[in-house]
Amino acid sequence: MRGPAPGLGPGGDAGPARGLAVGEQERSPGRELLAALILGYEVAGRLAVGFTPRPLAHQNGQVPLLAATAAGARLRGLDGAGISHAMRIATILLLTPSYTNAVAGATALDVAGGMSGFAAGLAPELALAGFKAQPNAIEEALGSLVGGGFAADDLTNELGTRWEITRNYFRLYACCNPIHPALGCLREVLAELHPETDQILRIDIATYRFASVMRNPDPANYFASKYSLPHAAAVMAVRGNAGFAELDDTALQDPVIAALRQRVNVAEDPAMTALAPRLRPARVTVTLTDGRQATHSCDSHRGDFQRPFAETELREKFRELAGTVLTRHGVGRVEHAVDRCEEWQSIDELILLLRRYGRA
Repeated sequence: MRGPAPGLGPGGDAGPARGLAVGEQERSPGRELLAALILGYEVAGRLAVGFTPRPLAHQNGQVPLLAATAAGARLRGLDGAGISHAMRIATILLLTPSYTNAVAGATALDVAGGMSGFAAGLAPELALAGFKAQPNAIEEALGSLVGGGFAADDLTNELGTRWEITRNYFRLYACCNPIHPALGCLREVLAELHPETDQILRIDIATYRFASVMRNPDPANYFASKYSLPHAAAVMAVRGNAGFAELDDTALQDPVIAALRQRVNVAEDPAMTALAPRLRPARVTVTLTDGRQATHSCDSHRGDFQRPFAETELREKFRELAGTVLTRHGVGRVEHAVDRCEEWQSIDELILLLRRYGRA
């Protein structure tokens, strides 16, 4: 999610998308699915601007859960007042998962994310069944309970003219977003030096505080490796990229990658921290055993709406990921179907394709 910094994560951290599960039950047409998705993004983006998370809290099960509820309530046929009611009921379900789960490799963190789908289905039904909610439930929950503050002053700024779904960011590296700027810098340095792995004496990374704490060189498991900057940097240096195919289970046990992780040094730069979250700076220096050295720095990484990836890059990522669960022909059929989703008479058109072309 975000605070005052621009850009929502893909699917608003999947909250709005999880609300679409209600669409399968309702057999919603494509235009209604799109409207619900857009509404979910609006809720996620606007609430996130006013929300101050607690320092150790991961936002799975917080603002994304309310966004999913809004999307689910829309698909369930509730009007504006009904959607508000369902969201206020959903505050009872908000969670406080620790970010430490991520770096510790505790996959239970994903349960908190999955609760968004649960709330998207349950809270609208509770509203329809007559359950009541307190008028200020959202303000209290985000401002005093799961969060450390909530300001609603700018909640409706440019409502209807600025669409949060257009202020998105996407990830091409298969790891936690805060460490992407450093990986982008490393890619540039490696392209300049063209080193063999055994020529790399050290990799020095300076970045803002939140990214700098993701420095464990010995992640406990695959999940934890997604939150380790030394691991992701070593994978990029050895395998040439840090995408889904490169940052896999085998990377964690690769002895060459494991050795290089110990030569990656990550430190906070206070001047960079002062710029975050508006910017997410990084600086990377690679020193080789023959004395050669190169440095690259950036203010932020590519992928948000200010420096977007090309559509071709995003489609390539979709095809790679979809290909892990669908046949090659199925990937093409699903991609084509999504391109015309506003024409669907029902979400059944997508569900049937997924079932037909799933890999055995």
